[in-house]
Amino acid sequence: MGHGLDDNEIAIVISPKNYEDPEKWEGETDVSIAISPEHNLPEHIINGIVDVATMMSAFLDMAHEQPYLYAQVKEHRDYLIAMDEENEKPVVTKEGNVYTLNKWTKTKGNA
Repeated sequence: MGHGLDDNEIAIVISPKNYEDPEKWEGETDVSIAISPEHNLPEHIINGIVDVATMMSAFLDMAHEQPYLYAQVKEHRDYLIAMDEENEKPVVTKEGNVYTLNKWTKTKGNA
C-alpha cells in the first residue's frame, strides 16, 4: 500500500537493506527523501525540511557507531510515547508554592 504526497509534503522513505534472509537482517536501512513533483514550496522551506531529514538520517549512522547514543534517544522516545499514553486531561498539582502542569493544562498569561 502506497502513500501519495500532497503538494506541500516531503517524506522520509526508509527501506530495509540486505534483507533477503529476514533471519539474518542486521537492521541496515536506506534512507531517502521524496518530494511531490507538483510541490509549490519555496526553496528555503524545502532546504529546511531536507536539513531536518538529513539530520535524522545522520542520527541513524551515528547511532550505529555509538550505541550509547541510540540508547539515549530510545529512552527519550519511550518517555514521549508514555506521555502521549497518559490520561489526556489537564492536571495541576501543588506542592508548597510550586504548581506543576502537564502538557494538556491550558494557561492564560505566564505559567
